[in-house]
Amino acid sequence: MAHELSIAFPTSDTELLVIFSEPADRESAEQPGRYITEAGLGILAASGVEDDVPLNSTPSESNPNNVRKVKLTTEPMDGEVIKVDTVRAMGVRTTSGETLAQLDSPPFIQGIASIPEMQSPGEPVFPFASRFTGLVASASCQKNGGVDSSALIDTLGFSFLHRETGGPLNSIKVVSDKHVPGIAEAVARLEPEDLTPHVLWCGGEIRNVQGETQLVDTGYMIGSIIQETPKKKPPEYPITTDDVSREAGRTLRANVLQGVIVRFENVTIDRVWDPDERGLRSFVFHDEGRGHAFSRGHGAQAFGLFLPWVTQEIEPGQKFQSLRGIVHQPSESHYQVIVELDEHLSP
Repeated sequence: MAHELSIAFPTSDTELLVIFSEPADRESAEQPGRYITEAGLGILAASGVEDDVPLNSTPSESNPNNVRKVKLTTEPMDGEVIKVDTVRAMGVRTTSGETLAQLDSPPFIQGIASIPEMQSPGEPVFPFASRFTGLVASASCQKNGGVDSSALIDTLGFSFLHRETGGPLNSIKVVSDKHVPGIAEAVARLEPEDLTPHVLWCGGEIRNVQGETQLVDTGYMIGSIIQETPKKKPPEYPITTDDVSREAGRTLRANVLQGVIVRFENVTIDRVWDPDERGLRSFVFHDEGRGHAFSRGHGAQAFGLFLPWVTQEIEPGQKFQSLRGIVHQPSESHYQVIVELDEHLSP
């Protein structure tokens, strides 16, 4: 197998992680002058990072002569401007002294990328493909009072990142089989007014799947907890069941509703299914004035999903003053509202 620079991606606005397909000679890999980027980003330092340890750890003495991951300290990057770049490793040698067969990384977005810009489509028509499909990127979120990213990924295989500024129309779906150890424990002991950690997902590839923008695990994606900041919740976006009905799938609503934190007023539960093998309960509901989806056969209906952390009994005919959830589009022309916690149902 040819030795190559497999991937490079930001882990902060001043750091890049470079990963080689096989261990490289540490002496050559830790020389910052051997790295340049296509966009001319200044590389200030290079240090090896051992596999399976946190990125801010110091290299161990167990394998002092080679390293597969290298942390590059850089000039400041601005993820809001979506600057595309690549890293070239010149003169980095393998452990046997050979030069790399592939010197350049796949293209990535500098810094912690802007979620609104990442999901902004090139054309305002379904399937709303991101202008940056195929690029490697990193994105962060701040907890919004719902279930943490680790729990969502463990349960559903995906999570949503919600930026803490910029309004509700700024979420991106993260698809991975990994979670961030410690997030659930950190969030469980926090009160709403407390500080809460950001969750940072690094090294995913931007893809478009059935009209939604996703950050998909490349095989190298990592998650981490970064500096605590004051907790801010994205504002809820009140809509009606008309907005998430099946008929909405080919309209511009599909572009703006994906991943939005929404609140429905005066909700009636029409049907609830038994929990599946994961403990998830599907349901159907309507809001006031929109007609009963099953008994009268007209009016908009909306589908939902209760996560296992919604523990209260839910029955057909039950009414709620409001229902809060995350709009998810699992397939074209079909939405569901993911309800995360008991507190997101107001009797």
